[in-house]
Amino acid sequence: MTATKVTSDRFKVSSVLATRLSEHKVPISSVLRRAGLPAGFFQQEKIYVTTAELFAFWRAIGETSHDPAIGLKLGTEPRFERYQATAIAAVCSRSFRDALQRIARYKKLTCPEEIRVRTSNDEASVEFTYTQAEEVQPDVMVDLVLSWILAIGRRGTDGQITPLRLELTRMKHRKAEPAVSDHSIYASV
Repeated sequence: MTATKVTSDRFKVSSVLATRLSEHKVPISSVLRRAGLPAGFFQQEKIYVTTAELFAFWRAIGETSHDPAIGLKLGTEPRFERYQATAIAAVCSRSFRDALQRIARYKKLTCPEEIRVRTSNDEASVEFTYTQAEEVQPDVMVDLVLSWILAIGRRGTDGQITPLRLELTRMKHRKAEPAVSDHSIYASV
């Protein structure tokens, strides 16, 4: 069965994120104001944002937090009961490769994000691409998705996943600014 690609520009945001931001002393009202989102954003029953709003939200978190590692910390959720269905399915996969493929398939079906998984021998390359993006992905968001995927891999393999290398491109090191940013992490599978 082939997965159908989503064409709408809509991401679901977990209400648990408000709790995580509070735990890390990130003032939610400041983040929402800076991102141009309504004050009652996290009080909605279902929270959806466009790619532009998602990027503004994560950029605001990076600008508001005093912790340069906030994205890395938010990406590593230690409490299994807070995991979303995608993460639970990935943790319960046969292998890290299978977990990556499940996450990629889910993302392709539910939001304008593609997770490209390339494997060769005992190595996997993972790239995150936001198909509706008109700007470069915020650095804090890059940190979040990379630490999230690594945390899932480590949880599902009892800590046996270790990145072989990490290839990140940060804006300050670029001369040209592409419309969509790709970031990769490599790990043994």
